[in-house]
Amino acid sequence: MITLDLKSDPKAVALYERNIEAIRRHVPSIAERLESIDEPVSRVVRTDDDDLNLDIGHTLFYEAGVRKFVDEQYVGYVADPYRIDIGWPVADMEPPQIMTKVAIRRLTEMAKLNGIKRLPPGLQRGVTGFAVSLGVGIGDHIGRMLRDHDAQSLIVVEQFIEFLWHSLHLNPWHEWIDVVEERNGRVFMILDDNPASVSAELTNALRSDNGGTLDGTLIYTHYRSHLVREIHRGLSDQISYIGSNRGFFEDENIMILNSTRNFLARDHAIWRSRPRREKSCPAFVVAAGPSADIAIETIRAHKDKAVVISCGSGLKVLLSQGIRPDYHVEVENTFGQADILEKVASEFDLSGITLVAAATVNPRTAAVFDKVIFFHRDTVCSTRFFELNGNPVYLAVPTVANGGARFALGMAFKEVYLFGVDLGTRLPDYHHSKASGYYTDEEFMFSFQGVKESTIMPITAEGNLGGTVLTNDGFLLSRLFMQKLVQAYTGYTVYNCSDGVDIPGTVPKLPSKVTLTATPDDRKAAMSLIDREIDHYGQGECVDLARYRDLRQKTAVWYVGAYETIDRMAEAQEVDVFKAYDQLWNLFQPPTEAEFDPIAAVVWQNNFGTVMTLFNVYFRIHRRVEDCDTMRVYQMFLSELRCFLQDMEAILVSVIDLLVEETEQVKAEQPLSA
Repeated sequence: MITLDLKSDPKAVALYERNIEAIRRHVPSIAERLESIDEPVSRVVRTDDDDLNLDIGHTLFYEAGVRKFVDEQYVGYVADPYRIDIGWPVADMEPPQIMTKVAIRRLTEMAKLNGIKRLPPGLQRGVTGFAVSLGVGIGDHIGRMLRDHDAQSLIVVEQFIEFLWHSLHLNPWHEWIDVVEERNGRVFMILDDNPASVSAELTNALRSDNGGTLDGTLIYTHYRSHLVREIHRGLSDQISYIGSNRGFFEDENIMILNSTRNFLARDHAIWRSRPRREKSCPAFVVAAGPSADIAIETIRAHKDKAVVISCGSGLKVLLSQGIRPDYHVEVENTFGQADILEKVASEFDLSGITLVAAATVNPRTAAVFDKVIFFHRDTVCSTRFFELNGNPVYLAVPTVANGGARFALGMAFKEVYLFGVDLGTRLPDYHHSKASGYYTDEEFMFSFQGVKESTIMPITAEGNLGGTVLTNDGFLLSRLFMQKLVQAYTGYTVYNCSDGVDIPGTVPKLPSKVTLTATPDDRKAAMSLIDREIDHYGQGECVDLARYRDLRQKTAVWYVGAYETIDRMAEAQEVDVFKAYDQLWNLFQPPTEAEFDPIAAVVWQNNFGTVMTLFNVYFRIHRRVEDCDTMRVYQMFLSELRCFLQDMEAILVSVIDLLVEETEQVKAEQPLSA
């Protein structure tokens, strides 16, 4: 066995330099880390049978030579590749997002009417958005993946950066990156050994095209380790989020309507994300998980020494026990949520409780409370419109418990206690607090989309207080965002006093073990400080008529460009799904960074989610039809896309015109001094 001195081999060094420059084009930070390696601890060795291996000090990394190992492993992979398989689109006409679901139905039905046949079960075309390699080793398999599979982008995960350093001396990464660039793809390199951060980065990479070409993504596991096992588990937990879209046309219109009407209806405050003074008492964040029932006495005992924040159905849980929260958080934009709160207001006195809500909530939701603090949630067009691409409040969704925790940490409560934030249950028939509307209101289950679904928990996960609990995809997504939130607030302590799923980064704590040193005066001081740290506005003060007129004009311009793009795409003589995707993607990008227009971005945000969902539907059909039918499917998709955009343009223009009319009316009714 001979140790190879790669740094002294001119050919290896020249190859390394070419590879580094190619990597620098995509991930300059990784190139800098690689260049900082002077003398790696591990070594590449040539084995007695003229193969290569990695000497990691105390042992060889591979049992046999790496090239023999990869040859055998790759043959097995090609025979049965592991993919993210979303499948043939299935029509679902249940609300919400009816427009997208109509598109799915029309495309799938038109495929049948045109005699387009699906490939036999299990067969699919090789084209996909991503090739993912979990582990690099010496890297021999990566070039084969890109050569044998038509993947647009490459994602590499490696916990040992030295392995990649060796690989750059031995393999033509610059050629592999050229292949990716020819396909208009991107290269992502994730070099870390922390499962949570690796999973987060991998999720972000796979969502970089918002699921448009996620179907068929190749997952190649080069070697097994604790990290790789955790990544696989994380993918299973997060796949519904990875494939989810960034907004739907109907939702975007509802949200810009709601936010405008909320600002026109009353005086209000806005909470924006920025540094704040630390509060001298803790915050209690109370949701409606089943464990809220056993925590009630703890909350009651300490409510005068902590700021109490109820979340969604947690409001009724507290009020039914004679506990009045200081703040109540809502994030849903549906009228069903307003119905629920109006019922609660008919049973209990809500005076003195301040609503903290996404600006996009139904105006009836806000009307129930005497005082309201709105916030602009991330990745919605109304936030772009009002904040002009400023700093939105991230990680306040998907559930109202996320919003409650985000408000507590965002207001600089150094200690936050979570009660009833179970995101799951130990007993299938005990899925929420017995005092919540889930059990006390016969109509509650049907109040709005997702309520009944939240009671169905088919997934098993680790429990916060030990053992296992039942949960579902929606709650696991909430946990993922909660985990990211806790990681973002280093130096803060979040105690999870709930008996549900484990939330990484939080400190498990039994409610009976909670002790506080704060005083009632500390609580009062904290609330007074919060009031001074938010921005206060009069009725209609932050609604700018000129901005709506600008939006109206740029909406018309964008749709003209979209129709022209579709016409050019229809002239193609052969189907190139990567090129088609890029042409649509570019509809939502500024010509240059210097030319970014936040009002034009509102139009992009409004259309983006639905347009890219339509492409996703087309892409999944394309991957499952014969070669002879790919052009017919492509033209069918473009025809439907044009029809849908024409409908969307008419709807969006009518929404803008309506808001201009309502704003003019409110402004006209205000005193001249306002």
